This record gives sequence, C-alpha cells and structure tokens, in this order.
Amino acid sequence: MAARVLDITGPVREGMWNYEPPFPVFRMAPLPPVPWAGGPVFCEVFSGLHSQTGTYLETPAHFLGADGAPLVDDLDLRTLVDRPAVVLHVERTGRTFLSGEGRAPVSAADLDRAADGREILPDAALLVATGWGRYWMDERYLPDSPYFTADAMDWLLARRPFLLGSDFPRWENLEIPQGFFPAFYASGCLMLAPCAGLERSFDPAPRLTVLPLRIPGTSCVPCRAILLEEDGP
Repeated sequence: MAARVLDITGPVREGMWNYEPPFPVFRMAPLPPVPWAGGPVFCEVFSGLHSQTGTYLETPAHFLGADGAPLVDDLDLRTLVDRPAVVLHVERTGRTFLSGEGRAPVSAADLDRAADGREILPDAALLVATGWGRYWMDERYLPDSPYFTADAMDWLLARRPFLLGSDFPRWENLEIPQGFFPAFYASGCLMLAPCAGLERSFDPAPRLTVLPLRIPGTSCVPCRAILLEEDGP
C-alpha cells in the first residue's frame, strides 16, 4: 500500500477562531508598493500573529517558565519528525460534539472506548479526535469547545506520552475547573493543539511530524503538523 500525507494543521486566515483579548486578531493585508524594488512586488503583511495562533506546539515552559522547562527552539527537531502516533477517535464511539450545544466533556471512559484495547507505548504522540475541527471558522469554535475531564487527563498521562494533541482548543473547563494542568505540565509532555481534520485519519499507527516556526524565546509557536499513513485498500 502507498503512504499518504494527511495535513492536520488548521488554516491561519482572517475570521478564524482566536483566544479572547488581550490576544490580538490575525489580519492579512497587501504589502504597500516597494519603491526600491524596480517593479511590482506581490507580498502580504501579517498582523495579530501570536504564539498561539492556529495550530501551535507548546512546551511546559508556558506554565513553568523558561527556567523550568525548555522553550520550543530548544527542542531537538529530530524528536518531532516521524514520531509514532496514536489517534483516539472519540467521535467514532457514538459521542457527538456539536456547535451550539455547549461544552461536552471527553472522559476517561470515552478514551478507553476509543483505544479499544490497543497497546499504547510510552513516548508516543497521542491525538484525541472529536471531529471538532470542522468548526474551525465557526464563532462557537472556542466557547463551545469540548474539554477534558480530570480522569481523562489522568488516563492520558498514565500512557506517558511524549506529546498530547487534540482537535479542540480549550482543554480546561473554566466554569467547572478540572485542575489537571499542573500535572500535565509537570509530566514534561508537549502540547499540539488545536488540530483540524483528525477525523480523517484511519491508520492505527500513523507517524507524526511537527515543524514549528523557528522563533527563539517562546514556549509556544505556530506549526505545521502532518500524519504519514498507509493508504487504505
């Protein structure tokens, strides 16, 4: 069977979801005329791009500070290329996640059903798919985001992942706090979120490559994330 490349990066474009203020809003505009270029120049100016724009890679330094954990540019790029991954398809277990219906929890029981008895080895990239990526441009994408329950995070961290990702943007429930972030960041696990199109994955053992923008001095940065899968029959 041939291999296929599945892009799980959400597009960065005007009108997309964004965290609330003080996070700026992404804008793209044409570059003004360039007098010294000697002719037309077609280029764009980005404004409002921040370290958690779109799909981003994050280290525990986001919570612990640069003295307590590596920044993104400190990571060995080899550890982010062709990484063994497991996609946990919660949306295929009978759970539905719909915009306009409020925040739905992802529990340990949901993850257990999605794993379906598969062995998950330590240091894998665990990716949780709910189908939420289809709402990337929806105004309810952030406020109606699914969230992890405390027991779900316990379940995930017990597998000792190298990286944990999802297709929804807000893991914590700010109204009913689950309180798992100290344990998550203390584990040393990287975060990849939010992804888009994870529900299209079918390979039980894909390979993940994450390429963050090379911007030194930050704990999180926009990235391109792809899964390499064996094509179906």
